[in-house]
Amino acid sequence: MVWFDKLVNFLGLIAGILLVALTVLVCCDVMARYFRLFSMPWSLDFAQYGLFVITFFGAPWVLSTNGHITIDLVVERLSPDRAKVLRRISHTIGALMSGALFVFTCIVLWRAYRDGTKVPDTFMFPEWWIYAFAPTTFLILMIIFVRWVLVPEEQIDTSMTKELF
Repeated sequence: MVWFDKLVNFLGLIAGILLVALTVLVCCDVMARYFRLFSMPWSLDFAQYGLFVITFFGAPWVLSTNGHITIDLVVERLSPDRAKVLRRISHTIGALMSGALFVFTCIVLWRAYRDGTKVPDTFMFPEWWIYAFAPTTFLILMIIFVRWVLVPEEQIDTSMTKELF
């Protein structure tokens, strides 16, 4: 599934670019206020929605590279065979939870689209735009977990995701 790994890398790259852009934006906004040059009232809204997008675009990449923090005190004390079983159970739970969140976010997305609600903010836009990222992300996370359950992690080629940075 080379295309899938490329998609995960692309989402991680977009999240990284957005993070750099938000950093520059916040620095510019602070300096502009400090020197009383100009005001950027939209920068706070842009930062809020940017952080939201960064979270949902970055999550699959972090998961696929095992970049998230893990508490493996129990797993380290188990035999290798039992540790593999426990990891498979953990990945199964992750797949089930991601699947449930996928279904739930699809329902929320559909309701927001159906009701036509708008976000009353500096930028006026349909509320469903905010929710559009969540179902896709949870579906991708579910696929990653299912892949780990079906194919042991040692056999999955993660070189593409690790080469990104």
